[in-house]
Amino acid sequence: MAIKSYNSKADYQAAVKPTTESQVSMIETTREIIVDGVNVVTTQPIVGDVVFLDDQNKVIYVKGGAWIQKANIPAAWTHVGYVYFRKGKQVGIIHKTGADEKWLDVSQYAWTDAVLDGAEHEKTIGLRFGLPNWDTTTSITFIYTATTLAEAAAACTAAIEAKLTELGAPQTTIDQWWAYADEENGRVIVQRDACTDYRFYNCSGMTHITWGDMPASNNTGFRASGRASNQRTMNDAQGAAYYSNNGAEPAADVPLKAAGTIVKRTAFETSPYCKALRDAYGTYQNYIHEEYHVVYPQHLGAFSLPDGAAMAEKYARMSAPTKAGGEKYKFPALYYGYNKSFGVDGLDFGDWHLPGVLEGCYLMADATLAALAPSISKMGTTTINNSAHRWFAQRYNVNNAWFFDGDNGNLSSIIVYVRYRCQAVTLLNIG
Repeated sequence: MAIKSYNSKADYQAAVKPTTESQVSMIETTREIIVDGVNVVTTQPIVGDVVFLDDQNKVIYVKGGAWIQKANIPAAWTHVGYVYFRKGKQVGIIHKTGADEKWLDVSQYAWTDAVLDGAEHEKTIGLRFGLPNWDTTTSITFIYTATTLAEAAAACTAAIEAKLTELGAPQTTIDQWWAYADEENGRVIVQRDACTDYRFYNCSGMTHITWGDMPASNNTGFRASGRASNQRTMNDAQGAAYYSNNGAEPAADVPLKAAGTIVKRTAFETSPYCKALRDAYGTYQNYIHEEYHVVYPQHLGAFSLPDGAAMAEKYARMSAPTKAGGEKYKFPALYYGYNKSFGVDGLDFGDWHLPGVLEGCYLMADATLAALAPSISKMGTTTINNSAHRWFAQRYNVNNAWFFDGDNGNLSSIIVYVRYRCQAVTLLNIG
């Protein structure tokens, strides 16, 4: 390790630091010692440190930020990801890469009263095809003669295809709709091999079964002021940026911890109605944090649902057959979080998962993103920022799931067929 002396702090700051070895500097005028590390391995990782596997497949933590020099990382090491939180001897790791995926990409309905006596029977079902629009339920009546569920399913598929042809549907739409026997549960499943609209759950003459027993909550829990509202920020900087222009213009005194909408920045800073806010919080971003930031950890609403690891274990690998003869995962975002492995304990399949809302709170905190950004920039991997929409592992209701809203920094919900950023996390223990 190099040792260097500088006459003043200004001289030190102006000097070019080495990138191949660590340097200890001393400022002569103040006797201050400064360490500029290069790829320093630590046994006490903090947020922003970089995670590797060495040539023996042992987990290695390297100090992040300015200390990391990618070009000088040993070639035999494998980059895993980054530390995004630490609590005691537990370290949260976020995978180095991410991708945009749908939360849901299959629509399923159960026909449970098929009569299998070999005689003719009539069945009427209603489905949403998006023809002419997704508000329209198309009624399909067909005659079937079946002694097996497979025969009933074939008759249902033929009727659906005939109706789609009659409506002028493109072949790509016809190829998505079919019915098949679910022998294990004694029913016929009518399925669309895709999900592209929030009204997918509407049907008649059948039961919507896409979600199975997956729990949901449309309650956020409570925010910092002790209230629930549509404003529940996870990232204060993005919240401040959005509500600066999109907040309310008050016409009366705004009390502390008000139930109303966030006031805009100019009102906070200049309006006589916001004096109590200015006196209490000082800055606009601090006002956002103190009154509207979601509280965590907590056990209400979305935070009461199974966590990301539990959701991955039960639901990530759930699949469905496709009309073309293949198979697809029902919940692409959950599967993306699960489907990561470095072949070692703690970093293998089943260890990784899509972040839940609590893990999302840790990840999207302003201080976390600030600590991660330099390391990610140095390593050149998938950016983690406060402007990208990001899926979480829990469901909101019949057509929405929880996500980080990159427009306003909020914990919010949105329709499950859109593609948003997914990035796997895991939890490791350190000695």
